[in-house]
Amino acid sequence: MAYALFITRNDIIKNTPLQGAIDADALLPFVRTAQDKYLKNLLGTILFDYLQAQIVANTVGSLSAYYQDLLDDHIKNTLMWYSCVEYIPFSNIQFKSNGAVKQQSEQGIAPSKNEIDYLKQSAQENADYYALRLQNYLIAYSTQIPQYLQSIGNATQIYPDQSNQYFIGLNL
Repeated sequence: MAYALFITRNDIIKNTPLQGAIDADALLPFVRTAQDKYLKNLLGTILFDYLQAQIVANTVGSLSAYYQDLLDDHIKNTLMWYSCVEYIPFSNIQFKSNGAVKQQSEQGIAPSKNEIDYLKQSAQENADYYALRLQNYLIAYSTQIPQYLQSIGNATQIYPDQSNQYFIGLNL
């Protein structure tokens, strides 16, 4: 089966702090990583593969309103922010034939590791918030989205993670 991304570069550029000057070739591998690491775990193998097949076949428009809401209001938001989580640590590093190169802005100062870590943590908190909303939606409408709780019963299947992931920490 062909692999399809659930979001586009423009989805990220328009809805996150990442700006329009980001090269799609640099960003899209992080989208795929986020999709495989986080989204497949939230949806489970069967629903993930079902939605991918719909995207590849270009039949998303014929899905029910529940699937449309799932894709447009929940999956996109979750995946955009998890893509940021994956991209931020690498945002000012490029890999060349002679090794890793840190990009220095001509008009700015490269952020410190602490600043990068803060941005990544903020993106992670946003992603976890949207992931929780995605989980709640899937649980609430599991009868209308039957692939969510379906099982094929073999060792390669990832079952949907239904645990509460949103935890912002404790303030002491």
